[in-house]
Amino acid sequence: MSNVVEQSVEIAAPVRRVFEYVDDFSTTRDWMYGLAKIEPVTEQRRGVGAAYDGVMKVGVPLKARIVCTAWEQDRLLELTSVKGIETTQRWTFTDLGGNRTRVEAWISFTLPGGPAGKAIASAVKPVVGIAVKHSSEALVRNVEAL
Repeated sequence: MSNVVEQSVEIAAPVRRVFEYVDDFSTTRDWMYGLAKIEPVTEQRRGVGAAYDGVMKVGVPLKARIVCTAWEQDRLLELTSVKGIETTQRWTFTDLGGNRTRVEAWISFTLPGGPAGKAIASAVKPVVGIAVKHSSEALVRNVEAL
């Protein structure tokens, strides 16, 4: 069963700065709620083809290898899992003028079926919305403080 969470925030910073911050895997743990680990598994660190192993702790630890599947400078980042929990994260960036940027997050995830999947779902589902809200708030705080 697929689940989708969406969130939109406005940040008082130019789109280039916001995009660079989100696109830099080394800052991700500073703002993404529940991210316990992220490690690059390719030489490439950004753009289509860059890949990372990560662990999210949202009720239970969820492991995934994610690959950048779409990348447009200052406009779009998309990460899709190729191993572990099925997930796609799409981040869009809109220049609102006056050094303001809108970031929209669209996150889709599919939990495993069967009894184990139901147990994971009951632990994860309530936390995901909270995690996205906290991540968005931290993103705004961190980028505006730069």
